[in-house]
Amino acid sequence: MSGFYWYQRNPQLFEAEKLAMRENFPNFTLEKLDDGRICWVGDLNPRGNSGGVWTLMVVYDHNHPHNNTYGGSLRVYSVKPDLNDLYKAAGSLPHVLRDANGDLYMCTARPEDVDSGNVATSAAKALGWAAKWIFIVEEWLEGDLGDEVFEHTY
Repeated sequence: MSGFYWYQRNPQLFEAEKLAMRENFPNFTLEKLDDGRICWVGDLNPRGNSGGVWTLMVVYDHNHPHNNTYGGSLRVYSVKPDLNDLYKAAGSLPHVLRDANGDLYMCTARPEDVDSGNVATSAAKALGWAAKWIFIVEEWLEGDLGDEVFEHTY
């Protein structure tokens, strides 16, 4: 057995993920969680001066890559602002899902949008979708966009 974790079993995919992140999101750092999952952590500010800085964590499932669920084998959590707090304050948030612990994460892709082959580079794609989500949600929270914008976003 070459390893329990996907990044040990498939070092080529892991290297492709690291390369894609270095090229597209160089300010994100690779970290390991207590349960052995790896994640990328960093800041995004898609709207510049008219928006806020979001600290995001992109967490890989143990069985990455797969496209069995919305978002595939990656979950994009907002560390700051906390989506759970933002949801409570706003009364709702569009395109969010709950994990097994009840924590909210961004729905960044439909199952058919997720590449799950051996050469998929999905963290960078998930962060690209997260940047779009943040851009639109910030405008929605400010009242500049209505709910209809979410009907065809994903």
